[in-house]
Amino acid sequence: MIFFGLIFLACQVFEFTEFVHEGLTLKSGTFGSTFFFLTGTHGVHVAIGLFWLTCMYFYSYTGKMDPHESAIDVEVAGLYWHFVDIVWIIIFTVIYLIEFI
Repeated sequence: MIFFGLIFLACQVFEFTEFVHEGLTLKSGTFGSTFFFLTGTHGVHVAIGLFWLTCMYFYSYTGKMDPHESAIDVEVAGLYWHFVDIVWIIIFTVIYLIEFI
């Protein structure tokens, strides 16, 4: 999961730089500001989730993570990732798949 999150963020950084070089910026209208705001906010949430998963991964190797007491922490992290995924499906559909007239 961490690996794919890093790939997603790398692709997003690449996409942002390409769009800026082509002239799409926050100041280039409604689409530009909406695009960068929505995808950027989602990228921040992915980065937060990656940090969370990385911390949990290393903490699990310390021996201090009791499986019974930490089960809710793992469950909440999983729910967070599912939320981020569902939001991305909506953002991807609205920005990339639906053509606005």
